[in-house]
Amino acid sequence: MAKKTREELAEIEFAALASAIMEMESIYNDADAPDTGAHVMEAFAAGAAVGDVPGEETAPAPEPAPEKPKRARSSRKKAMVPNVVIQNQAGDSITYEAVVKKVNAAVEISDIRSLDIYVKAVEGKAYYVVNGEAAGAVDLF
Repeated sequence: MAKKTREELAEIEFAALASAIMEMESIYNDADAPDTGAHVMEAFAAGAAVGDVPGEETAPAPEPAPEKPKRARSSRKKAMVPNVVIQNQAGDSITYEAVVKKVNAAVEISDIRSLDIYVKAVEGKAYYVVNGEAAGAVDLF
């Protein structure tokens, strides 16, 4: 196979470019008014640069697609709940959930807005404060 000269390579590149331009024009132009792209090929043959083609109209920009409303992402993952176990020196243990149940059973207030629990495992007691006012204690073990 013989090597091609620069001029032959330039002609091949020009032909490929002109073909691509004609294909792009056919996509953007109306189907009722077919364009052969001859004026583009003539302009390039005359030495016009890309974008400087005489009589060339810029194709209208395609209309943007209507924006879809975004859905709010819901976190489907459940929050990790730690397993808290409280032990005293005697080896007795109780879970956090059991402490909360004991405190809720001891509280006589129906409208609980806040609940603070303080655990003293050495004493075997959980001290609580309800709504910043009522206080008490429950035995843990």
